[in-house]
Amino acid sequence: MSGLTRRHFLHTAAAAPVLSLVATGRAGAQTPLRMLLNSGFSSVNAWFCLADDRGYLNEAGLRLTFTDGRGAYTAAPRMAEEGFDIAYGDVNALVELAAASNAHAPAAVYMMFNRSPSVVAVPAASQIRTPADFAGKHFRGHATDVALQTFPALAANAGLDATTVRISSSEDGMAAVVENMLRGETDGTFGYESTITAALITANKSVDRVRFFYYRDLVPELYGSALMVAKRLIIEQPRLVGGLVRAVNRGVRDTIADPEAALAALRRRVPAMVEPAERVRLNLTLAGEMGHAEGARLGIGAINPQRFAAGMRLLCEAKRLAKVPAVRDVFNNTFSVPVAERITQLAATANASEAGR
Repeated sequence: MSGLTRRHFLHTAAAAPVLSLVATGRAGAQTPLRMLLNSGFSSVNAWFCLADDRGYLNEAGLRLTFTDGRGAYTAAPRMAEEGFDIAYGDVNALVELAAASNAHAPAAVYMMFNRSPSVVAVPAASQIRTPADFAGKHFRGHATDVALQTFPALAANAGLDATTVRISSSEDGMAAVVENMLRGETDGTFGYESTITAALITANKSVDRVRFFYYRDLVPELYGSALMVAKRLIIEQPRLVGGLVRAVNRGVRDTIADPEAALAALRRRVPAMVEPAERVRLNLTLAGEMGHAEGARLGIGAINPQRFAAGMRLLCEAKRLAKVPAVRDVFNNTFSVPVAERITQLAATANASEAGR
C-alpha cells in the first residue's frame, strides 16, 4: 500500500473487500441487508463493530454485510447507483443528490458528525494565516475528499473567490500528499484532521509539522457523516430502520464509554492496524467531529433544522446546484432515538480538547 487514505485505511493485502458480520447475540429471525461503509474498517467506524459484537444488530433483527467504501463523499452516490440498503458517509454529498432530484437518493436518519470533519492543512511555518491568504495558492487532496468537495462553501463564507485557488487531485496516500506539501510541491492539503494526523503518526512523522484551518470554525453551518438508508426501506420496513438506529446509537454510546473496547472490536477485524494512530484518530473524531455544542442539547444523531438548512443553502449556492432541497428531503427524523437515550456528553470533551489547541 502506498500510504494512508480514508478510503483504504490500514488494510492488509489479505483483507476481503466485503465482510459479513453475523451478530453473536440471541438467535432470532434476521433480515439480511447490504451496508456501504465510508472506508474500510477503522476506529472512526468501530461503533458498527461494537454494535455487532455485543448483539445489538441481532436484537434489531439485522444481518448486515458490510462493503468497504471509497471515501465518505462517495457513499451517498454509490448507494443510489449500486442499490445498497444502508450507507455511512458525508451528508453533503447526499445534499447534492437531493439537489439534483435523484429518485434513488437515500435519506439520512442519524447524524453522526454534528460538525464538519474537514481541514486545510498547511506547513507549520507557512505564511498562510487566514483564508484570504489562500488566494493564489496551490492545494491538493483526493478528488472525492470531503474538504475538497465542500471547499466552495468555505470560500463563500470567508468572502474568498474560490477560482483564485489552484486545486489539484492525487491518488497517493495521505502521508505522501502531506509530505509533498512539506517539500514545497503544494501550499496546502485537503483532508480530515484525524486522517492527516493518523497518516503522520503511521509514517513516524511529527504532527507538529502541520497546522490546520478547521472547517468547523470557518463554515460552522456544515455537518459531516451520517447513517443513511434507502427510502424504499423506510417505506417497507420502518420498524427495521428504527431498530438499526437504536442499535447504532448503542454502539456509539459504548464506544464513548469504553474506547478501548471499540479498538478491540476493530482489532479483531483489522489485526494489522497501527494502534497508536487509530487511538488518536478515534479520540480526535469524538472530540472534534462529534463535539458540537448543540450535542449537549440535542444529542448525537439529531440535527438543528435551521442550521442544517443554512448549510444546505450555502453549499448549493456556492456549488451552483440546481436547487436547495428541503430539510425533510435529506434528513428523516422519524427514527430519532428517545431523548433519554441520546448521547449528550461529547460537547464537554470537545471544549476541553479545543482549549488545549
